[in-house]
Amino acid sequence: MVRKSLVRIALAFAVCGAIANAALGDAPKTLAPTAIELKSEPCGDGWTRWDSIGNVEGAMTYRERITALVGSGSEIWVGTSYGRLLTRQEDKWTLQGRLDGVQVTGIAVENAGKVWLSTSDGIRRLEREADQPWRINEFRDYYEGHPSFVSGGYIPGEDAVRLWGYVDDIYVPPGETAYSPMVISTEHGLFCWGGYGRVWHHFMPHYWGANSSWLDTRELVPHRRPTCIAEDGDGNLWIGTEWDGLVRLNAQARKYHNREPEKNKKDGTEFSFIGPKEIGCEFDRVADLAAADKGVWAVLTSREHGSALARFDGQSWVTHPLDGPARCVAEVEPGVVLIGVDGTEWGRNHGLRKVTWASKKIERPVGPEGVIHKIVRLTNGRVLAASWWSLFESDSTVKQAPAE
Repeated sequence: MVRKSLVRIALAFAVCGAIANAALGDAPKTLAPTAIELKSEPCGDGWTRWDSIGNVEGAMTYRERITALVGSGSEIWVGTSYGRLLTRQEDKWTLQGRLDGVQVTGIAVENAGKVWLSTSDGIRRLEREADQPWRINEFRDYYEGHPSFVSGGYIPGEDAVRLWGYVDDIYVPPGETAYSPMVISTEHGLFCWGGYGRVWHHFMPHYWGANSSWLDTRELVPHRRPTCIAEDGDGNLWIGTEWDGLVRLNAQARKYHNREPEKNKKDGTEFSFIGPKEIGCEFDRVADLAAADKGVWAVLTSREHGSALARFDGQSWVTHPLDGPARCVAEVEPGVVLIGVDGTEWGRNHGLRKVTWASKKIERPVGPEGVIHKIVRLTNGRVLAASWWSLFESDSTVKQAPAE
C-alpha cells in the first residue's frame, strides 16, 4: 500500500513537471501561411475538380491523399496524408503549412486564431494573432482515472499516461462548446479537453453542475469505438459508434455545468441511447452523421444487412435501404442530402448520390467520381466533396446524370 502511494505521488510530480516544462520550455514550432495557385478543371454540370491538392511545392506527390475536409463559414480547410493544411476563401488558396511526419485526420476550427487538428500522432493546436505565423502546440498524452486537483495539478491513476497514436477526428460543436474540443479515437475512445494545463481525459468535468460528479465517457461508449460526432440545430450532441449504437447528449442537459450547486442532481433526461430497436434497422456501425434542417441524418452499416440512410425528424426515425456501402452524408437543402458511396457494390458508378427524402428518389450527380469520403456545405451554399485523390466543388444546385 505504501509503495502504491509513493508511485502515485511520484507520478503526480511527473505530470505536474511535464506541464511546467511545457510552459517554460522551447518556443513552439511555427507555420507560415503562403498564397498558392492550384489548377482546376470543370468535370460536370456546375462541378469543378482539383487533382493536385498536394502538389503545391513542385514535388511529385501524386500519392498524397485528401484525409480531412471541413467547412468554416464560407471557408474550407483541407488536410492531407503528407501533413499539409490548405484553405480556400473567396476563390483564393492558401497553404497554411505542413506538419512533418504526420497525417491530418480531422480539423476543428474554434475561431480565426485557433484551429485544432487530429493526426496520426496525437493532437495539434494551431494558434496565431492576425497575419502572424501559426504556433504549433503538440498533445500526445492523455490521462485515465478520475483526475483531482492538488496544488493546481492533476493526479491520474498509476497507468494514466498513454500515447495517443492515431486519432481519428476532432470536433468543436457550433453551439454548446463546453468540454470541447471532443476527440474520437478507435484506439482510446471518446475524449474531451479539460482546459487545464495540457490534460485530455475520459471525463466531462462537473457535468451535472458546480461541484457535481464527473461524467465518465466510457460509460456512454462501453466498446470505446466512437466513429463520428454532430450537433443538431436544437443543441443535441450526437455520437455515432461501432457496436454501441447512437448516444445523444440531450440539449437541456448539456448546460448542466451552469447549474447552481443545489440543483446538481441527475434526473434521467441527460442522455438517450439509441440502437437498432429504436431506429427500426439492424446496424453495427454509424458511418457518418449530419445535422438536418430538423433533427439528424445517419448513415448506418451492417455486415449482414448492408447500408441504410436514416432520418430523425425530432420525433421519430425513418430509414431507407441503400444499394451499396455508403461513407458520408450532408444535407444540401431541407429534406435533400448527398451521400458518398463506395465502389464495391455501386460498381463504376460510385461518387455521389442525391437523395430526395420525401419521394425517396435516388439520383447520381454528374461530376464527382471515385470513393467520396467527406461532404460539406458552406454557408454561401457551395457544396464540396472529397475523394482520396480529388476535391470537387459545386454550388448548391446539384444536377443529376441520366437515369441508368
